Amino acid sequence: MIKVNLLSPEKKEVTGGGEAPGLIEEERTPQLNIPVLVSALAITLGIIGSLYFIQSGRIASRERTLAERKARKVELDGVLKTLDQLEKTKKDLEQKVRIISELKNNQNVAVLMMDQLSRALPDWVWLTRLNFNGNALDIDGNALSNNLIADLINNLQSTNHFFNIELKTSIKAKQAGLDIFKFKIACRFRKEIPQKAG
Repeated sequence: MIKVNLLSPEKKEVTGGGEAPGLIEEERTPQLNIPVLVSALAITLGIIGSLYFIQSGRIASRERTLAERKARKVELDGVLKTLDQLEKTKKDLEQKVRIISELKNNQNVAVLMMDQLSRALPDWVWLTRLNFNGNALDIDGNALSNNLIADLINNLQSTNHFFNIELKTSIKAKQAGLDIFKFKIACRFRKEIPQKAG
């Protein structure tokens, strides 16, 4: 006769000795399904490998972009240094051109000032020092008398190029056995003579 077990495989009815029939759990060792496990492992490794290659591609792409940008930055830094040098050179040249223009203008003014001063200088008056800065003029000199110093001041005023003339000092001294007067005059010089209204 063939016995067919109609009970669930985990529980079996046991009849035996003098005990009442009951249900006993059958211990069943789980069986590993190796092909499923290998397939799952292969799929997992495939996904991890795919993600690795995708991320490696992204990292390589970003590293190339970073290297290109660093190279571009180095190139632009060189351009900036060149621009800074050109800007400095431009400022230096502009400064030199401005100085040359000022000197050229002042050269004409200085020539006119010296011409007017030499015309205003009376006999027996000589200059020992002359300082011309901007339009300010400081004159140091010697004369044989105070009247000659006064004549110099009047002559300077009559040119209309010299203004704000002020006698700072006039000191009597002896030089080579002669009485002389050492003087200092401060004044201003203008190239253009102002037109009188009227």
